Amino acid sequence: MADLTETVLWRGGPPVGIRVRLIKHDAVDTDDTLTVGELTKLLHAEAFRMDTGASITCTIATNVVTVTQAGMTDIPVLVCCTGT
Repeated sequence: MADLTETVLWRGGPPVGIRVRLIKHDAVDTDDTLTVGELTKLLHAEAFRMDTGASITCTIATNVVTVTQAGMTDIPVLVCCTGT
């Protein structure tokens, strides 16, 4: 389990209120975390494998996305999240 540095691919939303971030990381394992530093509170997140396009399970807490999908080893991941 590691706290990974994400790459922000896209930013959307107003300066105040709900904002959207599309982030990625090239090598994610089960239980790795991605801290979305540009947001302070995540409201929702959807994660996908970039190699197959399949959705994967994740949880959110404050501004952290934790990949909970079993069997993940060095998988490229794309996460779309909303927050403030």
